[in-house]
Amino acid sequence: MRGWAMADPESVVREFCAAWGEGKIEKPDPDRIAEFFAEDGEWEMWVPGQKVSGREAIRAEVRRQIEFSTYMECGIEKLLVSGSTVMTQRTDHFMMRGVRVEHALVAVYELDGEGKIRSWREYFDTADLGRQLGMEPEDVIAG
Repeated sequence: MRGWAMADPESVVREFCAAWGEGKIEKPDPDRIAEFFAEDGEWEMWVPGQKVSGREAIRAEVRRQIEFSTYMECGIEKLLVSGSTVMTQRTDHFMMRGVRVEHALVAVYELDGEGKIRSWREYFDTADLGRQLGMEPEDVIAG
């Protein structure tokens, strides 16, 4: 992972999204994903919702998620940068319960001076995911 002297915030976020596998690998590397985060980074998986704090907790959450979600792809459609803040509009895909799921979301990333993610917030419709999977929205988040 490079600092801003070598990579701008857009490059960091594009690299981070690609690290999830681009739909080509069954499971991403939780260690690689965790290294994009500041030691005290936060991931708010849905807003408002569960917040995971700290690189080690984020690594553990990625490990938890790859037990039920596979072949993940972050499909960036739009990307905006303002200073150290990056926003993406995406259509993501993944496999869960034998179903290929597609969902639209917006993500906001705030980076520190070292080019590490200190905050990542995702905004999406859990009811849409539930419809695709035949699940209640609250059960989608639980896996």
